Amino acid sequence: MSGRESAVTTGRKNARAPARNTRARSLRPWPLTLASAVSLGLLLYVATTSLPYLVSSPTTDPNFGALNHCLFKAHPEARLGWAVSPDASRAAVFGAHSVATCGPANATTRHDLTGALAIAFDADNHLWLSAGNRLLREDGATLVPMGDFQPIALAGHAHGMLALDASGQLVSVSSNGSVLAQTQVPASTARLSVGAGGVLAAVLSDGHLRVYDTRSLSHRPLDVPCQVETMWWLDAPEQLMIGCSPTGAPSFSLDVRTGERTPVPEGRALAPARRLFGRPLYVQGCDGFPCTAPPP
Repeated sequence: MSGRESAVTTGRKNARAPARNTRARSLRPWPLTLASAVSLGLLLYVATTSLPYLVSSPTTDPNFGALNHCLFKAHPEARLGWAVSPDASRAAVFGAHSVATCGPANATTRHDLTGALAIAFDADNHLWLSAGNRLLREDGATLVPMGDFQPIALAGHAHGMLALDASGQLVSVSSNGSVLAQTQVPASTARLSVGAGGVLAAVLSDGHLRVYDTRSLSHRPLDVPCQVETMWWLDAPEQLMIGCSPTGAPSFSLDVRTGERTPVPEGRALAPARRLFGRPLYVQGCDGFPCTAPPP
């Protein structure tokens, strides 16, 4: 319907014209209203589905957007894990059959590798990874074996790398591959993280939190009055924020040197995030890539 019709004014049709005209006028707006509703609905759908994705897309992240864009091109396959260098200048992802690394000016390295379990960067921004029952370290464009040891978790520190295997063996390795120290920790579902400065490490396993010196692996006893669900390293190297079970909401901050505890205001809910030990920057995963997380 074009909207340009007029009444017929000749002969006997003249008397019936007003009725037809009325019906035409009453029906004319409905197709337009329906089309408008469909268009509006489509607009709302696009706005509510596409816009949040664009806002939260890993390639638009303020700190890691360029690295993630590079990693997406270098490793379009499914991603099983990621890592960021201490100064946030490099990042890496790995999948079932390969690992890719990106750095400044889109410098890219890709290795075909099956069975990678964990990756991490050391203080010198070298990538380390666990694959094929070996601990490997990046050396230029090649991967150099550092020992017949298969960690399930890696974390870089100020002197090299921490590696934790499935049996609970925690090993501190120097940047050249020599063993600095080793100890035994509970291995069940253990999570390994290193705090600011790369001098202290935490192992969280089955609600129990343990802190170690990263070089000597000397244990620092903690007085934690709850089962720990999650934790965050804070900007001060000796400071932790601890979320207790069952809610996981931050409950208190803890000075691991003095044992002093400070309550955290109630209702403060935060997503688990890692702090880079070389920069006051928190990182969390998004779609298999690293993304900036709010500080706790």
